[in-house]
Amino acid sequence: MYSNTELNYIYKPVFISQERYADKEKFLSFIEDYRGKTILDLFASQKQELIRIRHPKKRLSAAETEQKYLQWAEGKNVDTEGVWVYYPWSDRLLHLVNEEEFTELRTSRNQYKITPGEQRHLAARTIGIIGLSVGHSVALSIATERTCGKLKLADFDTIELSNLNRIRTGLHNIGVNKCIVTAREIAEIDPFLDIECFPEGISKENLDTFLLDGGKLDILVDECDDIGLKISCRIRAAQLGIPVVMETSDRGMLDVERFDSEPDRPIFHGYLQGLPLEKFDQISEEDRLPLVLRIVNAINGSKRGKVSLVEIGQSIGTWPQLASAVTLGGGVVTDVCRRILLDQFHESGRYYIDLEDLVGDKSSPAQAPKRDNPFAPFDLSEAVRIVESLPAAPAHGIAENVLAEIVKAACQAPSTGNDQPWKWLYHHGRLFLFHDRFRSFSFGDFDQIASNISFGASYENILLKSHEAGLGVTAELFPLGEDSPLIAAIDFLPDAQAGESVYDPGAVNVIYDRTTNRNPSTAVPISEEVFDQLKEAAESVPGAAFHYFAEKEQIMALGGVIGECDRVRLLNPEGHYDFVHREMKWTPSDAEQSRDGIDVRTLGLNNAQIAALSIIRDREISQTLKGIQGGGALVDAALRSVSTASALGMITMPKYSYEDFFKGGIAMQRLWLRAEQLQFAIHPLISPFYLFPRITKGNNAGLDDAEATRLRTLRKKFMEMVPYGEDVAEVFLFKIAKAEKPAVKSYRLPLNETLFIVNP
Repeated sequence: MYSNTELNYIYKPVFISQERYADKEKFLSFIEDYRGKTILDLFASQKQELIRIRHPKKRLSAAETEQKYLQWAEGKNVDTEGVWVYYPWSDRLLHLVNEEEFTELRTSRNQYKITPGEQRHLAARTIGIIGLSVGHSVALSIATERTCGKLKLADFDTIELSNLNRIRTGLHNIGVNKCIVTAREIAEIDPFLDIECFPEGISKENLDTFLLDGGKLDILVDECDDIGLKISCRIRAAQLGIPVVMETSDRGMLDVERFDSEPDRPIFHGYLQGLPLEKFDQISEEDRLPLVLRIVNAINGSKRGKVSLVEIGQSIGTWPQLASAVTLGGGVVTDVCRRILLDQFHESGRYYIDLEDLVGDKSSPAQAPKRDNPFAPFDLSEAVRIVESLPAAPAHGIAENVLAEIVKAACQAPSTGNDQPWKWLYHHGRLFLFHDRFRSFSFGDFDQIASNISFGASYENILLKSHEAGLGVTAELFPLGEDSPLIAAIDFLPDAQAGESVYDPGAVNVIYDRTTNRNPSTAVPISEEVFDQLKEAAESVPGAAFHYFAEKEQIMALGGVIGECDRVRLLNPEGHYDFVHREMKWTPSDAEQSRDGIDVRTLGLNNAQIAALSIIRDREISQTLKGIQGGGALVDAALRSVSTASALGMITMPKYSYEDFFKGGIAMQRLWLRAEQLQFAIHPLISPFYLFPRITKGNNAGLDDAEATRLRTLRKKFMEMVPYGEDVAEVFLFKIAKAEKPAVKSYRLPLNETLFIVNP
């Protein structure tokens, strides 16, 4: 008898010694020992089936088969023929034909896809399988086809109910080790196959035992989840000349690495080339996803597979696998292993048996809808007409080279998505700022809020650069009203002390040093003196108010709201389109050629975040994430970012108007320049301020009901944390911390595309 614990690790059937049933008397005693067990005498039916397959030229009737069987059995004690096999885990005793006849009968339907000679060759081969989820299907397929004579199985994990979406086993096996379950099921198909289990899994200590003991493996099948183990077992397999086969259950992706014929072949087809492989014994969760994406070359993954990758650690705990894909994978691996062992297949490579592609709709997939821009490109002649319609005003002209330097400084101002929505017209000695709506049209520029803030920041740069040149400045804002593209008419005065007062941060060249710093940062304490200087800078603009939050609990609570708003924005169809196709420049050459947008290198993201971002570029994936209320990685990205903040800051203005947002942009630029002078990094976290007006002022513009409801909830939570009411203009929300200066800065459009000088 076995204890329950012992029974959980028993996977080999017991072959009853022939001595125990050598004659009738011994047989009766032997059978008495198994009274109360399930006894199945399958010998006669198997023997008769064997008789039928040995007479292929004539289809024997049941009567003819029975007659031939009786002729064979005459004078024999059938009970003592063949073998008796006991399965301890199921309390079953079976009477079978002997091994040679059993194998002949069980593989008879393989002929001649597998010849008898090939079947004998395969019977001498050994295959090892690490990982018994997909590996369960592989092992059963290999065993059922009898692709080898010995299987080594390794997995430390036990069967759970969630495994039964793809592992074909019964509820009674929950809690039993996966390789034990697999070995038992194989034994119930073919008790003569040699199975060896490693229920403790594979480690550095026993890897060689798995690969070499009892003879070197002929093929290693890798279906484990552990990245470090995947790497180490391949390195060792290459050293030993053992081919490796892996199936991933996504698009039927199959890897074949013929280390037997290519011992110097880089593992994973070179996808990990350049990485220090010896460091992957213990891989952090943060580094795991990008490594997986690199190994499987995720750009070629299925859309639903990519969705699942993004959601691992968010709404799901691990990589999903479907029974259909796992079953297909089991068949594919078995087929490839058989052909490798029979010297019929010699290549290494990555292959896809993609059923959605092979058996799918032949019509072209729907393309992402292109957003129609309702605005025409900037029309210089129309701009000239507009400025000439203004009442004549005395003007003090300035030299064109000075003008160029001033406008160049203005164009260094920040803008949403680095869209640079300004056009500058110098005419009759005056500088006019126009809103290029063609450039700024986007989901992020609701009610022109973002653009007006950018215009204010650019105007602050004009003040600073003009003051440096000894010039004063005055400006009339929105001279033709808010509906006109003309934002400001700017006059230069010969005396730097004339015109508007200048808030001098102490170093005029700081204009060019200002950067959007998204690099990894360090939270350092900020003194009241520093906060006072930031406050002084922002509030030097009449009406501007500076608020900050330095308590960790407050920072994280606000970070949660920011992250949720990021998710709403990026999963909104228009927001997603703008982010992917308008703002982001995914390669350095794209950024350099366009000279606008956000170079992906400037995002300061870690590997996992970049990996997630690269996946959700796909519109279908983003919409699937939205449908399952996924995208939690976007929230986590915001939380990780604010967790390293010294403080979060906000700038507000008294009322919601174009002019107040313009002036708020001035306050933003003054604070930003002061912060950089104090050697602090500013990282805008603007999605709440660009989304909330859609529900407070815009009748849910561009939002579906679920998005609007979510934003109203977030708005309520946000307003409970801030020290102001609903009626103010929310201008700028940002993180302040210590961080290294970005190595890559945002490009700017050439000046000849931005400044137009038209003199009579």
